[in-house]
Amino acid sequence: MRRSIGRFSVLSIVILAGIMVLSGCASRKYVRTQVGTLQSTLQPAITEVSNATKENAERIDAVDKKAQQGIAAAATADQKAVTAQGAAQTAQTAAQAAAGQAATANQGVQTANNRINTVETKLNSLNDNYTTSDTKTVTFKLNSSVLSDEAKAMLDSVAGGFGAQANGYMIELQGFTDSTGPENYNIGLSQRRVESVQRYLVSKDIPLYRISVVGLGEDKPVADNKTRAGRDQNRRVEIQVLKAASGGRTTND
Repeated sequence: MRRSIGRFSVLSIVILAGIMVLSGCASRKYVRTQVGTLQSTLQPAITEVSNATKENAERIDAVDKKAQQGIAAAATADQKAVTAQGAAQTAQTAAQAAAGQAATANQGVQTANNRINTVETKLNSLNDNYTTSDTKTVTFKLNSSVLSDEAKAMLDSVAGGFGAQANGYMIELQGFTDSTGPENYNIGLSQRRVESVQRYLVSKDIPLYRISVVGLGEDKPVADNKTRAGRDQNRRVEIQVLKAASGGRTTND
């Protein structure tokens, strides 16, 4: 477009020079008139060329802007792809960790099942045909679960009565209180008393699994709670020795 404008300018000069040569006698006014006429004739073409050049420049700018936008979009898409790949790798790692935890949990369940089977085997080996062979009682002071010397002597005789006998018996412990105090407190106190007896018997080599315990609070009084002597008798733990009807063996479990 610039070359076209240049050509028009050169042409205008040539024509103007020709007019001046051919009309050497023409006045300056005539020359200016002719030049003005020529410019008026060429102005539309010059304006058209200028507008076309401007439009082409705007089109080039638009194309360049779209190209830049395309490059930016491609870069963003590439970054998203990298991010997605990282997320996929993280998910895979998490899945592998979860699989490892599941395997560990399964192993723990298997171990627990083995222990349960062992306990069930021991329980199944016990003879369920038991009868009460002896009942002992130890008493406690008010609001106390501490064993007295007399209570310990009684429990020594119970534990010593089994000698080398390893099976064929069970010991049942039931704890009680008098009617003094709230019911919930008395249940907890009776439980502490029965657990004191249990701990002492275990310390005398009675297997823990052969002892059952329960605290019953102020239930089943054996004497009148309205008297001091009756309350003294009700603060107790009853020890029931159960033996198998067929008798016990003397071998170790």
